[in-house]
Amino acid sequence: MGGQTINELPAGIRIRGNSIQIDFYYKGVRCRETLKLEPNAKNIKYAAKLKDTILFEIECNQFDYKKYFPESKKLQLENYSQQISCEELLEKQLKLYERRYNNGKMSITTLKSYIMVTKYHLIPTFGHFKIQELTISVIRKWLYTLNNSSKTINNILIPLKTMLNNAVKDGYIKENPIDKADLVDVIKDISLPKQDAIDPFTKIEKEKIINAATGQIKNLVQFGFWSGLRTGELIALRWSDIDFTNKLIKVSKNKVLGEEKSPKTKSGIRSVLILPKAEEALKEQLKHTGNEFNFVFHNPNTNKPWSRDNKIRLAWVKLFETIDVKYRYPYQMRHTFASTLLSNSENPAWIATQMGHVDVEMVFKVYGKWIPNNTEIGGYKLKGEY
Repeated sequence: MGGQTINELPAGIRIRGNSIQIDFYYKGVRCRETLKLEPNAKNIKYAAKLKDTILFEIECNQFDYKKYFPESKKLQLENYSQQISCEELLEKQLKLYERRYNNGKMSITTLKSYIMVTKYHLIPTFGHFKIQELTISVIRKWLYTLNNSSKTINNILIPLKTMLNNAVKDGYIKENPIDKADLVDVIKDISLPKQDAIDPFTKIEKEKIINAATGQIKNLVQFGFWSGLRTGELIALRWSDIDFTNKLIKVSKNKVLGEEKSPKTKSGIRSVLILPKAEEALKEQLKHTGNEFNFVFHNPNTNKPWSRDNKIRLAWVKLFETIDVKYRYPYQMRHTFASTLLSNSENPAWIATQMGHVDVEMVFKVYGKWIPNNTEIGGYKLKGEY
């Protein structure tokens, strides 16, 4: 080879026995074509120039595969309509997720989240594209149409990234377009503020909200403000969890995307003290669901248990249309419960048990500014008037 070693070979040029191989990508597929040329310096230089010409023609969309490699098995690439679609790959990805769930490697909540994202976001947006057409510019353009928090946007991107990574592994595309694009600033620019930012309601605002509500919604809202339960815990609550005699609520389930599941941590399974205002709401709710149904709270529009916690938001939004209170998300009921107790000098360690936090450190970290300087740690007794 005229002294030229393999290490000195131009990029994309390889020696295969007594021949030279050209390595390049065409329409997202890796192509290796063999030239029946002796691997000497002159022929290697020729192969390198040929590869550069091919890459230039591919870039200009003028490449004719048959012209250069008339006997190649890759000639089917010329029929671009046969290339796989994003919809087909996304459907394939969903089947892989289902297998992971069936094998116990994915929760039902995660599976349903990926199904929803894929069916309602990704397939309608990208399904008609061939995988090679899904460029970062297409993805960026779509991102600017979203109206979600950064957490939600990143969750939506997870199945898309996974599908593209698998497309790379299967040889459909050379690289994942998302990998070469820094989307951090894009997501920061387009995302809404965090929905769960700590912004509790004042005492007056809380009273306005409760007083404006009626029927079962009033009971749910009043109970939410005075129990500190998460919305998923609220709709999973059953009458068998209520102990009026000992004034305790057993919290052991969370309902997400229509499925009941146990809390993520052991501290999430807890007994919550029934404060007077929460008890008042429960006894009013008994008139609606106590004698006939198992779940405590029902959607008054369907007379059935709440299917998902996000359905509560629809009623919550309607409620705010009737009052002069700055809108915040339903989860602020839980934050209001914690800040109210802390402002009345209740024991942060006890509050941690009521909230389902692992330890008191989370209370200090999240709600520290509502803790008065005269907070006492010791034996527990309610100090506020509820």
